[in-house]
Amino acid sequence: MKNIARLIAIASLSLLNFASAAEWQVGLGSVVITPESPTWLSGYGSRDHAAEGKVHDLFAKAVAFEDERGERLVLVTCDLGSVYQGLTDQVAKGTDERWGLSKERLVINVSHTHCAPEVAIERIVFHHLSDAEEARLQAYIDEQLIPKLIELVGAAIDDLQPSTIGVSQSAALFASNRRLPVGVESGKEYVNSQNPGGVTDHDVPVMLIRGEDESLRGILFGYACHNTTLAFYQYCGDYAGFAHQYLEEAHPGATALFVMGCGGDQNPYPRHGPEGLDHCKRHGRELADAVEHAIHSPQTEVHGPLRVAYTEVMLDLEPPPTREQLEAQRTGDDSYPDRKARYLLDQLDKHGQIATTQNCPLQAARFGDELVMIFVSGETVVDYARKPKVEFAGPLVWVAGYCNDVFAYLPSYRVLMEGGYEGRSGIIHQLVPTPFATNVEDRVMGGIRRVVKEVSE
Repeated sequence: MKNIARLIAIASLSLLNFASAAEWQVGLGSVVITPESPTWLSGYGSRDHAAEGKVHDLFAKAVAFEDERGERLVLVTCDLGSVYQGLTDQVAKGTDERWGLSKERLVINVSHTHCAPEVAIERIVFHHLSDAEEARLQAYIDEQLIPKLIELVGAAIDDLQPSTIGVSQSAALFASNRRLPVGVESGKEYVNSQNPGGVTDHDVPVMLIRGEDESLRGILFGYACHNTTLAFYQYCGDYAGFAHQYLEEAHPGATALFVMGCGGDQNPYPRHGPEGLDHCKRHGRELADAVEHAIHSPQTEVHGPLRVAYTEVMLDLEPPPTREQLEAQRTGDDSYPDRKARYLLDQLDKHGQIATTQNCPLQAARFGDELVMIFVSGETVVDYARKPKVEFAGPLVWVAGYCNDVFAYLPSYRVLMEGGYEGRSGIIHQLVPTPFATNVEDRVMGGIRRVVKEVSE
């Protein structure tokens, strides 16, 4: 009996030492966000009716980090196509009121699956929604999505417990650049098609969160690629949804969170067609296998402290059209150019002018000397991941796009000058009035440098 008591005392002391020595408190949470009734689906402009069922549920998941000083960051990942500033602000207001977590310490990242409810704010102008369809979507946002996200943040904070953090990196190869140059003799034009020789980012950054008993509690993993393998009418998280499903099946008790990277100009291949779901599952398996490789590889242990920074930069836009030009573009055919012209004319009538800037939220979090995470808004092209990885090399640099406000494609200078969908033409179905000015990359990278410097001092 004495020996048993001694062993219990040693075990208790060991747990106490772990808790007192733990540099991190980490909490995790997960909630189903599949709509309770069929809604219009996100992404494709060719959509003409609501969802017809589901392949699997859609999820929002959260991880809360707290260092020894009480500094916090909560990252929320969602199986959604988009998120906008007004929605993010409502969630942040709720988390600030209830848990003292301001928007500077909250990140909402979306996977950009095109098989999720269409929450993008531009739907009101550019999608052919009936009043009933719009009412269903707005009810979903107000009555289901926002309350669930607020509660999810609280659940992750309530789950804070002593943990260790490790990071490593792997790779997956199914993403390919989708900006194919054609018509070289008459001047290049970039079309939306697979370009095997184009710029890519195949990195799969992985973070493992382990509890005091060394059990695997959380798996964060990222990839820079559109979640557009599928083009049908069922709710589905696309390849990312399958990847976190496979990982949670392989590691019972762990929460797997997919963090969307800078995949604005990247597509999964093969995609679409009658075998679309099979392609999707294979991409999900490839990504999950890449994460498994990282799990079983040497980890870099992450120490504190946690430093968090937030800023907003104003991005200049090209000069807007005149009223006369907009009147000429208002053809009455209900096309995208016609709808955009009517929207901008309405802005002129209401405000007397058309906006010439676009706000771009940016965040950074530094975990000791081992990891820097950078969070960029907009549909961020791959250059915004590649450049920071070179410029801030030393710790692992993990860049996420599609954060907080997916206002439009966010081109680099290269992509803007090349033109094409992500550079210029895609703006026709966004509320951003005109394409970005040529200083867009300077403004974004300048903001990124500021927040990285702030967390590095």
